[in-house]
Amino acid sequence: MQNFLGNPCPYCGKNFESGDDIVVCPECGTPHHRDCYKEHSACANEEKHGENFEWKSASVPHVHKPEPGEAPSSEKVVCSNCGTENPGISRYCLSCGAPLSEETQKDRREISFEEFQRERTRIFTESFSTSFEGVSAKEAAVYVRSNVGYFLPRFAAFSKGAKFDTNFSAFLFSYLYLFYRKMYGLGLAVFAVTSLLSIPTLLLDFQMVQEQYVEMGMLSQIIWNVPHQEAIAIYSVIASLLIWIIRIALMMFFNRLYYQKVVGDIKKARPSLMDKDEKTISAFFARKGGTGLIVPLIFIALTLIASFVLAGFIVTSEFFIMPDMSKFL
Repeated sequence: MQNFLGNPCPYCGKNFESGDDIVVCPECGTPHHRDCYKEHSACANEEKHGENFEWKSASVPHVHKPEPGEAPSSEKVVCSNCGTENPGISRYCLSCGAPLSEETQKDRREISFEEFQRERTRIFTESFSTSFEGVSAKEAAVYVRSNVGYFLPRFAAFSKGAKFDTNFSAFLFSYLYLFYRKMYGLGLAVFAVTSLLSIPTLLLDFQMVQEQYVEMGMLSQIIWNVPHQEAIAIYSVIASLLIWIIRIALMMFFNRLYYQKVVGDIKKARPSLMDKDEKTISAFFARKGGTGLIVPLIFIALTLIASFVLAGFIVTSEFFIMPDMSKFL
């Protein structure tokens, strides 16, 4: 904060003073009064962002004034974090706030949870003060609705050129997670591809289940022998590897794909929502964005139904032998 004192806010022109609530543009580092940033809804130097513009302080560095009773010191301490020279009596860097001594670092570790909470609040607040390709963080938050604190910092990174990020939920739940985030087109495509790739494995599993039932005396003979089992086993291994590749690709690229969906949907919706009130806009994005459990649950139910149908096919076969329940009583 000390670096900004004496510099003018680029929006209102008033110099920053001690105690001012200041936010910094994550793209170029330009400081603004928080109210000015909210009123403008963007960085005052936004038009310079494409020129690799970086804000530079125009004021004389703030001079540390000793507190009453504090002995003056001519020594300088260089901050290992940002390289700023600080008066020898400083415990924390006047520029970035990093601790300047091992003792202070120990004190900082003792209050690490409090510091973590403050840092978390700062990052979350700054995330709401930025924009992504013309879409404000507030619009994105209204669209995303759930787990906003996770997605907004990643959206900010993508807007600066990041290519991918990891999302383990997409890896674990595959197309179900896509449906949960209402990415229905991609979800259906992944479901179709993975279902087709799973056929060789399902055929081998069906053969194995029949053989187990025969050994248990529940089938007098195999209902249907799966042909070309050796070739299908090879196809099953290749298909399983492809399914793993799809899951890893989803893990690496889901967040970016979701970012593109959020930005695209908001920009498309703007013309129709221009004259609507905030309640109507919020209701629209609740339907369009956010999360939904209905479609994932439907697909889970369909999977269970398919399992029951397969079990019913075996049980209703002429080769099925009803076990003697008295053995289990």
